[in-house]
Amino acid sequence: MPRFNSITDIPDLTGRVAIVTGANSGLGYQTAQQLANHGAKVYLTTRSEAKALDTVRRLETENPVLKDSDRLQYLVIDFSLVTSAKAAGEEFLRRESRLDILVNNAGIAVGDFELTKEGLSTIFAVDHVSNFAFTTTVLPLLEATAKQLGTDVRIVTVSSGANTFAPKTTKFDSVDDFRDKCSTDDKVNSTSANFARYGQAKLANILMAQELQKLFDAAGLPILSISIHPGSVSTEGLESAARAYLGGIFWSIFNWFTVSPLQGAATQLFAATSPEVRKDAEKFKGQYLVPYGKLGSTSEVSDLARKPELQIQLWEMTEKVIAEILEKGSV
Repeated sequence: MPRFNSITDIPDLTGRVAIVTGANSGLGYQTAQQLANHGAKVYLTTRSEAKALDTVRRLETENPVLKDSDRLQYLVIDFSLVTSAKAAGEEFLRRESRLDILVNNAGIAVGDFELTKEGLSTIFAVDHVSNFAFTTTVLPLLEATAKQLGTDVRIVTVSSGANTFAPKTTKFDSVDDFRDKCSTDDKVNSTSANFARYGQAKLANILMAQELQKLFDAAGLPILSISIHPGSVSTEGLESAARAYLGGIFWSIFNWFTVSPLQGAATQLFAATSPEVRKDAEKFKGQYLVPYGKLGSTSEVSDLARKPELQIQLWEMTEKVIAEILEKGSV
């Protein structure tokens, strides 16, 4: 497959509404930029209004056509809090009557273990649970849009090749699994434990995307749900993790082998917009894609991602956890 060009290969998106979470830098910024440049009305999500306004300003500076075009909107979400993600989804439903593209890009990289005030592992809350809460909140609008003639509705969830770092013993059948340390207390912040927790969160992204596709197929809805690995991209998150765990000298060397955020965004933009994906929907739906739009091989996807029972287990427990947080404030 020829390389997907994020600038020239995206079709006209005029009239379509998109959401890109975590859009103030890196992959999210480049994804939002290209969707807006090609005509979509794009909702950016950032952690604060100040960041949102700065992101809009930078996008408008790079493409003056966007200024005063109404194509750049924003939602403020703190993805460490399920309640924030839920509230932002409800706000979007009040503001819009359609949703064509949702890119679940928000996430944090490898880091030490901590709990959110809602009682979840921070990395699992940010990278999976809040994305799930936001997605399921706006799901009715995605479904309604898909029932209209001439629409092409897609959900793209950004995972990582690190999904293979999830321990083989990973399960999602209790609340404790959502704050799994992946180690003993004395080694909780070891490099192996930190990468294992990150791998679990990235595995959850793939499982969520798969289960969404099953639900859409069962309902007879032509919505495509795809998860992707963007590749080794020179983002702030990757640099921070590399410097913390491998040292600045290693990062200087490793950075030679990374691609820019615009190049890295190609796979999620391909999944979100390429006519080829819609034309060959049976090939792509529910799949995990790697650069640039290829199906992930068996070595690139954890064996755990091929267990249907784990998809269901994760979905049901995530629903229970979210419900308890919304009712009681924490788990």
